Amino acid sequence: MEEKEISGIVLDVDYVNIDGNSRIRVTLKSSGKTIPLIDPEFRPYFYLIPKSPNLGHESLASTTIIENGETIRVASVDSADVSLSGKPTKAFKIFVENTKYVPKLKDYFAEFGVCYEYDILFWKRYLIDKQIVPLQGVLAKAEERDNTLLIKEILPAKAPEEKLTHICFDIETYNPLGIPRPDKDPVIMISYADAQKSAMLTFKEVSKNFVTTLSGEKEIISEFVSIIGRGDYDLIVGYNSSNFDIPYLMDRADANKVDFSISRYGEKARKEHHGLVETVKIPGRINLDIYTVVKFVHIVGASEKLIKVNRLTLGDVYAAITGDKKLMVEKREIWQMWDGTKEELDELSEYSMADSISLNKLFEFFMPLEIEISKVAGTTLAETSISTTGQLVEYILMRYARENNEMIPNKPSERDIKDRLSNPIEGAYVKSPEAGIYDSIAVFDFRSLYPSIIIAHNIDPSTICDDEKEDHFSTPINTMFKKSPPGIIPKVLRMLINERKEVKKAYKEDPNNISLGARSQALKIIANSFYGYLGYARSRWYSRDCAASVTALGRAYIMKIMEDAERSGFKVLYGDTDSIFLQLGSKNKEDAIGFMKKVNESLPEMMELELDDLYTRGVFVGKRGSSGGAKKKYAMLSESGRIKIKGFELVRRDWSNIARETQKKVLETILKEGSKEKAVNILRDVVRDLKAGAVEKKDLVIYTQLRKKIDSYDSNSPELAAAKKAIKRGDKRRDELENAALGYIITKTGSSISDKAELEEFAKDYDPDYYINHQVIPATLKILKELGFSEDELKNGGAQKRL
Repeated sequence: MEEKEISGIVLDVDYVNIDGNSRIRVTLKSSGKTIPLIDPEFRPYFYLIPKSPNLGHESLASTTIIENGETIRVASVDSADVSLSGKPTKAFKIFVENTKYVPKLKDYFAEFGVCYEYDILFWKRYLIDKQIVPLQGVLAKAEERDNTLLIKEILPAKAPEEKLTHICFDIETYNPLGIPRPDKDPVIMISYADAQKSAMLTFKEVSKNFVTTLSGEKEIISEFVSIIGRGDYDLIVGYNSSNFDIPYLMDRADANKVDFSISRYGEKARKEHHGLVETVKIPGRINLDIYTVVKFVHIVGASEKLIKVNRLTLGDVYAAITGDKKLMVEKREIWQMWDGTKEELDELSEYSMADSISLNKLFEFFMPLEIEISKVAGTTLAETSISTTGQLVEYILMRYARENNEMIPNKPSERDIKDRLSNPIEGAYVKSPEAGIYDSIAVFDFRSLYPSIIIAHNIDPSTICDDEKEDHFSTPINTMFKKSPPGIIPKVLRMLINERKEVKKAYKEDPNNISLGARSQALKIIANSFYGYLGYARSRWYSRDCAASVTALGRAYIMKIMEDAERSGFKVLYGDTDSIFLQLGSKNKEDAIGFMKKVNESLPEMMELELDDLYTRGVFVGKRGSSGGAKKKYAMLSESGRIKIKGFELVRRDWSNIARETQKKVLETILKEGSKEKAVNILRDVVRDLKAGAVEKKDLVIYTQLRKKIDSYDSNSPELAAAKKAIKRGDKRRDELENAALGYIITKTGSSISDKAELEEFAKDYDPDYYINHQVIPATLKILKELGFSEDELKNGGAQKRL
C-alpha cells in the first residue's frame, strides 16, 4: 500500500468504534479540503501505581472480567517510570481496546493500588500524547485501506495556510405562548449568512429578494441540511444555538421525519453536557455558539466594547460591538406577525435575516480571540468555546504534565469537593472607600499580581516542603515552598507571561495585526486564571496551602504599597485585590508615576505596578446602613472621557426601563457635568412625569417568566397574580401562560402590589407611587444621597436641605 504524506491543520479529534475497538478519528484540513484520518494503533489506557512491588506484568496482562455477559480484557501492559507529586514512582500503563472498559478495569484494579488518568477523555488523551495543537500544523503519514486513510505517524509541523469556512444561522419559531414548544410549534424561518452571501428559507410568500419560499416546515429544514452539505462548512455558528436552535431543529426534524445529518460523516449531531453548559457535537465540523463565547469574554473582561453591556442578547452585543442597532421585533409577537399582514410578514423576514447578518459580524469580531485561546490551551475550537478559564488551565497543565512525565492528578471525589468547600480560603484585602464624590483619582493595577506571586515564590503543590533546612520561600501563613526545581504551575506561568511580553512587543510594532492582539489577550486571560484554578474545589491540582499562600502574599504586598502611598502624601480612597485608587490632591500625574517607579524597584521578579488611568471624577456609594463605601460599587470618568462603572445594577429582572434609564442618566450627568443640580433634576423630572401619568406604557413593563405550572407556586408574585386574573376573566388560556414569558404593569387598582399587577396588554393605567418608591428611587438613591439628598426630598421634589 502506498504511503501518503498529508500536511494540514487539525479541525477536530473524536473517536469511532470499529469492530468493538475505539479508534481515534482526526479531521484534517489540507489544501482547502477536509480529510478524515483513522489512527488504528492508538489505544485507551490508564495507570496503576501498585501497593506491592511484587505485582507483575503477567498477572495484570492476563486479567479478564465478565460483566453482563461481556468479556472485558486487558490488551497489554507496559512498565512506566513517572513522577508523582514531584517524586519518581514506578507504575504500570494498562491498555484496552474500548474506552468503555477503562472505568470497569479501573474499579477492578483498585484493590491492587491507585489508578490514575482513567478519567481523561480519549480524544484529549490523543492530543496530549501526540503534542498536537488544533488549528496548528501537522504532518501525517497515512496509508489507504478499504477507502479509509490510516495514520502511520502524525507529528506537529509548520502550519500551512488554511482558511476556515463558516455559516451563521438563526431560526424563528411560531410562539403563541411566548415560548415555543418543540413538540407542537413549527420552525417558520431559517436565515443564514456566510462570507459571500445571505439568504432565508420560509414557507409563506414574502416579497423580499433574499427569501426562498418552500412548501412547508419539512422542506425548509431539509433544504437547510442540504445547504450545509453543499457548502461543506467547517463551522456552524449560532447564537444560543446549542441550547435552543440546533436542539429545536433536531426535534422538529424528528417530528417531520427529516434526516437532520449536518455532520460531515453521515452521523447524527448529538446533545452533550459539558459541566453546566449544554452543547451539541457535530462530528467533523465545529459547532460554535457565539453566545457562550460572548459570555466568556464578558466574564473575563476581555473586550472594552462589552463593558457597558448588561444583557447579552444578540441585539445588545451587536450594538456594543458595531455601534449600530439591529432591527428588532418583540419576540412574543412573532406568531402574530407570522399570522398578520403582508407588511408584518415582510418585517419579520427582515428581522430574521438581520439576525444572521449581525451574527456574522460578531463571528468576525470574536473569532480571532477564540482561535488564539484554542491554540494557547491546545484544545479544539469547539471545546474552547464552551470551556471556563479553569477548564482551559487544567487542559494546559495536563499537556505539560505529560511533557514533563508528571502523573496527572485524578479529579476529586464528591466528598473531597464537599470538604474543600467547607474550608474556604481567605480572599484578597479590600479597603472600602468612604462614600462620596472625589476628583483627581489615579488608579494603579498590579500586572498579573497572582501569577507573578506564584512564579516569584515557586508556588506549586509539588514544591511544598516542611524542612526548614531546605532552601525555601516562606509565606505569611507559614507555608514553605522549595526554591528549586520549579513546579509545573510556575514553570507554565513563566512561559505564558514571557510569551505575552514578546507578543505585546511585536503587536506594538504591528498594531494592525489582529492575530497578535488576540494572542496577547488569550495569554493574559489564561495566565490570570491559574490562581483561581488552584483554589477551585473541583480542580485536579487543588491546593489550599498554595491558594491561601497566594492571597496572603497578595494582601501583604498591597497593604505595604498603601502604607507607602499614605507616607508619600497620597490619599488612599479604595483598594481591592490588585488595584489601588489614590486621590492626587495637590499632586500631579508625574508625582503618581514617580511613586509607581519607586514601588516597582522594591518588588520581586515579574511583579509590576502599572498606571491604569487618571480619572477626573468618581463617585463611590455607601453600604446600606453605613457611611462606608460598598465594595466594587463605583463610577468614574477618565481624562479621555471613558466612563468606568462597577457594581451598579443597571439591569435587574424586576426593574422597568424607566428605572434603568433614570439611573444611567443620573450617573452620566454626575460624572460628565459634575452638576449635582442637573443629576437630581433628572430624577425629579421623572418623578413629576410619573405622577402626571406622562410615562409611556412600554417603559413601565416588568418582564419575567413563569417556569412552573401556575398552581404549583407557593407564593402569589405579581406576575403570577396577573396571569391568574387574565385566566379568570377569560382573556387568556392557562396553556397560553404556563412556561411563558410575561410582561406586567403595576396598576392603581388593588390593595397590594400583587393585586395591582396586570399583564401589559390589559393594563389601563399605572400606579405612580409604586414606580417612584419601588423602581426609580431605589435605582438612584444610593448615588444621589452622596450629593446630600434625602429619600423624602427626592420623592416629593422638595428643596435640597443638606447642602
